[in-house]
Amino acid sequence: MAKMKVKGRPRKRASKSNALFLVCGVLGIIVAALPTVIVICVGMIPTAVAYIIDLTPGRYATRCVAGLNVAGVVPFLEKLWMSGNDMYSAIAIVTDVFAWLSFYVASGIGWLMFLGLPGMVASFKTYNAKRKANHLRERLEVLKEEWGEEVTGNPQEAADALRAELENAAAPEGGKQPSPA
Repeated sequence: MAKMKVKGRPRKRASKSNALFLVCGVLGIIVAALPTVIVICVGMIPTAVAYIIDLTPGRYATRCVAGLNVAGVVPFLEKLWMSGNDMYSAIAIVTDVFAWLSFYVASGIGWLMFLGLPGMVASFKTYNAKRKANHLRERLEVLKEEWGEEVTGNPQEAADALRAELENAAAPEGGKQPSPA
């Protein structure tokens, strides 16, 4: 039998009108919410830098920095929205030293998390594995006392121990062993 080629549905290409619609929508949002966009663009500079320099698969540094950078920007967005959402308030926030401190401290904490947490997690896992191995060794000793050497999982040691027991049990009381014939 010859194999038949199964043709899937052809992929739809994004048309130029869809791209134009998307660009117009984004530009409309930027114009309508220009003060908010300015605060977000200036406040999220550390995330943009993290995105540019992060080459790790999955971009985990960017994720850590972005999450905490957003946490540093949101209080100033609330301040902007509560004060009327105008350009004067946006420029006041962008030129405020404490706003910049908040943006950069929050993103710095994100970098510290990215750099520090993997080592801490590895240390914790290593400690936990050693603790579990010690517990299993103690349990093995209890089982050896209860069931004998056969439970060790080492068949050669168990066979040697069993052979020694059998030889001791089969030996005559006079001390002479029968010759193997």
